[in-house]
Amino acid sequence: MHSDIHLLLHRTTATETHRKAAAAAARTASLRELVGRRLVAWGIRLSGPTDLTVTLAA
Repeated sequence: MHSDIHLLLHRTTATETHRKAAAAAARTASLRELVGRRLVAWGIRLSGPTDLTVTLAA
């Protein structure tokens, strides 16, 4: 294989791999954020009594 063609194929493959990795990282971050928010909501709901009324000081 000619060296110029080999280099062109390598660059094309590397660019495609980087693009796929960036897309996967974006999906993982959004999934991580969704799970984290859900866990915080569950923790808040489970940690406090439900019959307590809250009065905020001005």
